[in-house]
Amino acid sequence: MTMKDKILDAAERSVRKAGFSEMSFRDLANDVGIKSASVHYHFPTKADLGEALVARYADRFKAELDKIETGTLESALNAYVALYSRALVLNESICLCAIMGAEAIGLPENVNSRTKAFFDMNRAWLDALLTQNNIRSAADKAGLIVSALEGGMIVASASNDRKLFDQVAEAAKACIS
Repeated sequence: MTMKDKILDAAERSVRKAGFSEMSFRDLANDVGIKSASVHYHFPTKADLGEALVARYADRFKAELDKIETGTLESALNAYVALYSRALVLNESICLCAIMGAEAIGLPENVNSRTKAFFDMNRAWLDALLTQNNIRSAADKAGLIVSALEGGMIVASASNDRKLFDQVAEAAKACIS
């Protein structure tokens, strides 16, 4: 693993724990055992680090989307929801871009653009899936599903009640019938 990857891993943990605004190069340097100046070598600004972090997260998420079999609508939607659910269960966290989206007002423009692109990618993937299955108003329903899942993660995490996410996910899937 490269130092750049170690820094990105530490940054993701930090953002998931306390948000982008609270992340500091000094803390990241301590986490990976280097000097703060060395973090700046890899990422000259916090905006550069944020952009790289969201880009990496989006790339990984896209790779998971590409693995989903779109044979049946139900199985594809269940697999899609599982991508979000895994973050709650395995990482005891929420989608990195949900956190970034919640901080959108204070984010650097390049980080905001990457975060928006993540949501656009998800809506486009769902829109294509729903359109392929002849679901009316596919784009609107894709937006509703993404918004519900992202919001459901936030509320479930804040309430420390995973069942809330499951309820939101079921309601979101039900909107397509």
